[in-house]
Amino acid sequence: MFKWLNRTSSVKTQRPVLRLESLEAREVPAVLIQLDYSRDVGGFFNNAEARAIMERVASELGGSLRTNLAAISPAGGNTWTATFFDPATGGPASVANLAVGANTLRIYVGARALPGSTAGLGGFGGYSISGTQAWLNTVQSRGHTGFAPWGGSITFDNTQNWHFGQTTDGLDTTELDFYSVATHELGHVLGIGTASQWTSQVQGGHFRGANAQGVYGGAVPINSDGSHWADGLTIGGRSVSLDPSLNYGTRVNWSALDVAALRDFGWAASELVSATVNDGTPTTTATPDFTQISGPGTQLLAFTGNTDGTVSLFTVSDGVLTDTGRRLIPFAGYRGALRVASGDFNGDGVTDYAFTTGAGPQAVVQLMDGRDGSILVNQTVIFRGFTGGLFLAAADIDHDGRSELVVSADAGAGPHIQTFHVVGGGLQLQSSFFAFDNPAFRGGARVAAGDLNRDGFADVVVTTGGQAEGRVAVYSGADLRNGIATRLTPDFIAFAGLWSGLNAAVGDMDGDGFAELAISPDRGGPAHVKVWSGATLSNNPGAQASNLGLVGSFYAFTPTDPSGARLALRDTNGDGRAELVAASANRTNSFARVFTFEQVSTGGANAPSTLPFGTPVTYDGLYAGLHADELITVIPIG
Repeated sequence: MFKWLNRTSSVKTQRPVLRLESLEAREVPAVLIQLDYSRDVGGFFNNAEARAIMERVASELGGSLRTNLAAISPAGGNTWTATFFDPATGGPASVANLAVGANTLRIYVGARALPGSTAGLGGFGGYSISGTQAWLNTVQSRGHTGFAPWGGSITFDNTQNWHFGQTTDGLDTTELDFYSVATHELGHVLGIGTASQWTSQVQGGHFRGANAQGVYGGAVPINSDGSHWADGLTIGGRSVSLDPSLNYGTRVNWSALDVAALRDFGWAASELVSATVNDGTPTTTATPDFTQISGPGTQLLAFTGNTDGTVSLFTVSDGVLTDTGRRLIPFAGYRGALRVASGDFNGDGVTDYAFTTGAGPQAVVQLMDGRDGSILVNQTVIFRGFTGGLFLAAADIDHDGRSELVVSADAGAGPHIQTFHVVGGGLQLQSSFFAFDNPAFRGGARVAAGDLNRDGFADVVVTTGGQAEGRVAVYSGADLRNGIATRLTPDFIAFAGLWSGLNAAVGDMDGDGFAELAISPDRGGPAHVKVWSGATLSNNPGAQASNLGLVGSFYAFTPTDPSGARLALRDTNGDGRAELVAASANRTNSFARVFTFEQVSTGGANAPSTLPFGTPVTYDGLYAGLHADELITVIPIG
């Protein structure tokens, strides 16, 4: 059996625009993208910066693919020859009995002078093959029902004035961004504009794949060459990678539309993954598909706990949770507990996201820009050497229109609380203190934040994580902004006699401007939820909350289940009042419920239960967090 390649006709334009060209083919790559420089006879990739960018792009796009591909291992009478366009000459090349590992793609890269304004050429490889039917099937489909090649080749124009920077610093109008072109050409290798699954879904000058239409809002216009999105097409005001043109002095990132097209070819494609690793932390950083899901004002909830290391986004309507199908992968390859908080960390009016891990790896946090999915703060080690996991919260502590990040250490560390400003792509310490005035306590701490006393400064609530009768402390945001930890109310015991960790949430449920405080035991106690009015706490500053009246007291889940609940308070319907989200900490019975203020004040009745992941089994029970308004789609570049 024999398959070969066909080259598309070139498309040229005048400066300052370059056209990014594609190669036609029949089979292509996934997961681990191995770059082969053996055809780089001109030494283009002897430039360490060029090679670093190429490796980065391969790692990011490869890491975003979760499809299982069978290994290609010729033996005996089962033989084959990989065919591709030689990057050095543009002519046909072949490698007999090329071995390709499972979940691996092999891509030959190099450079030569390309005609006109063509910046790059990319396409998947072909093959000739003989052997058993099972062997033929392996090479052709790699055990996958969608597009599944062995690899291909990419050629770059070696006459260009390339910008090889990891960022856009120094990228000027005379330079072409190598990162953008490499990403674009690898998209062609993965099948965009080249695979039969692309052409079969093109009708009337539009691509009609269901996933792509879902992102774009209808059939997606394509360029006249048939191999790219229409020139100048945008998603959420942002350019797409597989546009046929690239302006000098511009970086264009991988977009949700590009991801959606891969899904329409059968790839299990998530959002982009970066290979950055700092100080032994998890190999990060995946990014979300921030496609606007149901129009402006859409409110989302995120749940973590799934065993695949993802964050799942849900909409809420009348208390009913609906899975959007969107998944975030904050730490690639990590399958443990994940925790997430949200806030406007850079003051641009768009919700941003903070991620951290549970026990296992070195404790780090990472922040993502909600406007374009870029990295706002790269992996940052918190409490160096600590591997017990962190808890996060976010709120505007200093009343400057930007959220601060609140971090606490879990069990094994003292109740060390730190708050941070986001400044210049990093975290700047605002305050650091030991809660409960007891640095020797090793049960860990959890945090929540919100304006309980309506003074404009978000207050910080700290609860014990275990190893003690569950205790709650509330610290004044007005003082924390100056680095001073001052109690807003006296510490109190929320559930007398209960030695388990406590979870807290803060949010204005009744619309009076005072945030309510909700507390529930974690694993080790029942999911008993108590809610205090912020106005009541503020009007009784010397009283312990345990002696004050409650807004509500009820069991979010079966009272006989000692697995407790994790809480979040979020305005899920845009009415200016927060709803209470309760997520079960039961690893084998992980339900979630959403309660209105009226339901909380009447014993929690009539709030429907949902299994967010479609199964009661989770890694460590559920965590609820993150909400967003008007999510948009762009992939981070670092």
